Amino acid sequence: MTNKNEIEFIKLSMVAVLTVFSMTGISIAYAEIGEYKMAENVQANFTFHFRDGIETNQFPVYKMTSDFVANDGTTFEVEGIIGNSPYLHKALDEAFKHRTMTSTGSSFEYDYRFFDVDVDLTRDGQTIRILHYYNCEILDYEAITLKSNDYESYHSSKSGFAVVDKIEFRCGGLTGESSNDESFHSLDYGSMYDFSENVRTFITFEFDGGIEKIEFPAFELNSGFEESDDSVIPGFSVQGVVDYYPLLYNAIDNSRKVSGGSYGFNTDFEALVEFSNGEKTLRSLDFRDCRVSGAIINTESDKEEGYTGKSGFALVNEIDFNCAGLKPLNNSYEQLLSSNPRSSTTIVNEQSNSDLLMAENTRILTTFTFNGGIEKLEFPIFQQGHVLSKSNPTFELEGIVGDYPLLYKRVDENLKIQSVSGANSMTDLFDVDVNIVNGETIRGFNYSKCRVIDYDVGSAMNSEENYIKAQFSLENTFEFECQGYHPNNPLYDMMFKSNFESSAISSKDLRNTDDWGPGFYVQ
Repeated sequence: MTNKNEIEFIKLSMVAVLTVFSMTGISIAYAEIGEYKMAENVQANFTFHFRDGIETNQFPVYKMTSDFVANDGTTFEVEGIIGNSPYLHKALDEAFKHRTMTSTGSSFEYDYRFFDVDVDLTRDGQTIRILHYYNCEILDYEAITLKSNDYESYHSSKSGFAVVDKIEFRCGGLTGESSNDESFHSLDYGSMYDFSENVRTFITFEFDGGIEKIEFPAFELNSGFEESDDSVIPGFSVQGVVDYYPLLYNAIDNSRKVSGGSYGFNTDFEALVEFSNGEKTLRSLDFRDCRVSGAIINTESDKEEGYTGKSGFALVNEIDFNCAGLKPLNNSYEQLLSSNPRSSTTIVNEQSNSDLLMAENTRILTTFTFNGGIEKLEFPIFQQGHVLSKSNPTFELEGIVGDYPLLYKRVDENLKIQSVSGANSMTDLFDVDVNIVNGETIRGFNYSKCRVIDYDVGSAMNSEENYIKAQFSLENTFEFECQGYHPNNPLYDMMFKSNFESSAISSKDLRNTDDWGPGFYVQ
């Protein structure tokens, strides 16, 4: 290991620090597991309350395996290097010993069957939130070796092996307790992470008890714009390292209280999602009457890499929202109308792919021809549909969220009539020319009478790497269906294009036969 952070991080030796006795005679065991590379220095500390004593542990991997909001079961999982945890290991051994007595769900009880667990979520040593699990028992357990699944574990200096406890618990209840420490302040993720083209996501929640504006590094639009004969419920998800969100956590707790009911009175709120590049807001989605539909805490990790120092761990919130309505905001389009009220507007948006690795410098240039103007955009990702097997050709374009007012206008218009599948008299159809360029156009596709049939915006995620490498990308994905399609092969056409003109005599140059000399006549 040559990286300084990796050297500081790899402290994997397990140390049983001390066993002391409290004033009441209850044994308290402290187990120090070592320091791991945790994104944003957020970690989970566990306190197990057994009948014989209390034991504290730190597990780098903590996963809620049942949804907090659904309230239809309470399970969670931990994972960490096997170390000196005498009480916890005793509970594991007793669970194995009495497995035949408890496997059928019988009420048979032994000293280590039931216990409580407190999960203290901290950032820089400060408690953010505490989760209290009650009447827990061992649901499953295995001791395993994590590895890279290929030769790297044996040969790579940044890989290796990790021997871990992997334990799943089932509990009778769970409550959440948020910190009241007002010393927490909002983080500037722009100084912590590298966002592609500096496009970041900010969400303003308007609760009954106040307004909370939060930046989430990861965002996903789950539903809202797709064409469907059924009613579409707008929804979105966010992900970010566990942080201090008192009003949002309160909304999560309220949703858990009313879960299972047909209506959640006084639990709805508004959510304005804004995608900004620092200079301007590129796109806004205004969700109304929202509720938290799902919430879990999960640790993003990749096999042994977090334990060996090749990577790390990210303890994140994953929160889902369902809303009653969605109104897209397209401020750039309104500005175009005000500056060009009577003329068609042409937007030339030549996005440079100089910072992207495009194989052999092959780029994708698109031209959208709308009734209201022309928009020229570049997307790094083009996915052509199965043109040979579909009556109506389809294709997708994907790239970092940008300022596309005319294209967004068609996306938003389709939202109004999404319950009617297919083109109709209310659909404003347009043409799209897709050119594959490598110095010159080497391939082209002309699509005519198109419409947007789905739109998505979401972050490209890869386990814990986004947080550890501090890189995020927020992408637009547009799906189109068209009535016409024509491929272009300019290089083939050039092969048969001649610059020579024929020297043959044209029939127009022939004399009329009735003007010929003596002996020739016309009957």
